[in-house]
This record gives sequence, structure tokens and C-alpha cells, in this order.
Amino acid sequence: MELKLKYTTPIEWAHQAVKDIDSFLQDHADAERKVANMCLSLIAKYPNRIEIIDELIQISVEELLHFKQVYELIRYRGHQLNGVFQKDPYIKGVMSIVRSGSEELFMDRLIIASIAELRGSERFKLIGEVVDDPKISKFYTNLYVQELEHINSFIKMAKCYFDSEVVDKRTEEILIKEAEVSANLPWRSAIH
Repeated sequence: MELKLKYTTPIEWAHQAVKDIDSFLQDHADAERKVANMCLSLIAKYPNRIEIIDELIQISVEELLHFKQVYELIRYRGHQLNGVFQKDPYIKGVMSIVRSGSEELFMDRLIIASIAELRGSERFKLIGEVVDDPKISKFYTNLYVQELEHINSFIKMAKCYFDSEVVDKRTEEILIKEAEVSANLPWRSAIH
């Protein structure tokens, strides 16, 4: 199954988002740290899932590298990191579909991670296309390409433990929810 978003972010969103590129960079820095932390959290909660630990570690390292690169852009623009993670209405909205059973929760978290990465990648491409600063444009254009490499990583992890058809069916359900959340959120200078 090819992972494909059911709602396409309009280019107008990017034109609005780059008007406050500093807020976008702060949100992006937060998002990279959150994904790295999520990977480490999955390792801590599921140490017996040895088939995916190496990949979770690798993704965590990559996300921290992206965080470092975004941090450098924040400093390049003369700013500092925010001290507190901002609440993410996108993640809150998508997580409302998560089931409570231990196995179902594990599957849903992995699927949502892939879908959130896909949404982020889509928006990186848009930012790269419209931002005026060539350094920031180059970074987001390159990051879009890099992110494509592990969009499906989390879904592949889910398929290590659950039937492929079951994962695909659940992915479809979550994609529908994600599209609804994305289409209804007010636009802001944030990845999601």
C-alpha cells in the first residue's frame, strides 16, 4: 500500500506560513525533538520488539540531526529556542482515533508516526518552494527528499507484528481522520 494523504495542503498555506518563518522554525524544532523522543519512548515501552529497535534508534538519530539543522537556522535568524513545547492541535486531533488496547495502541502509534511524517514532508516541500531566503529554501527542499526515504518506516515496523491487511485497513481509517483534522485546523506557521 502506497501511503498517500487524503487532503492536500494548498500552496496558500505556505505563503501564509512563511510570513512568520521564525514561528515555523520553532515549531519544526519542537517536532523533530518530539519524534526523536517518541522513538526512544517506543524502545523503552517495547524492549521486546527487537526487530524494530535498530531502526527506531536510527530514526531518532536522524531526527536529532534535523533538530540540530533547524536550531542552526533559528540561530542564523538571530533567535533562540523556545523553552516549552507548544501544544500541537494536529497531533491531539489525530490521536483522538487511537485505540486503548495495548497492541492496538502500539499499531496506531506507528501508523500515525508515518502519516505525520508524510504530512510534514508535504509541507517542507511547500515551504521550500515559497520561502524567500535561499538558505532556508535549500534546507527544506533537501529535507523533503530525505523525509521521503522513511515515510513508510513506521508502517513497515507495524507489519513486523501485525497482518499486513489489518495494518493497511487501519492506515486507511487513520488517513481519513488525519485529512479531516488537517482540513479543519486553522492555518498557522507550523508543520501540522
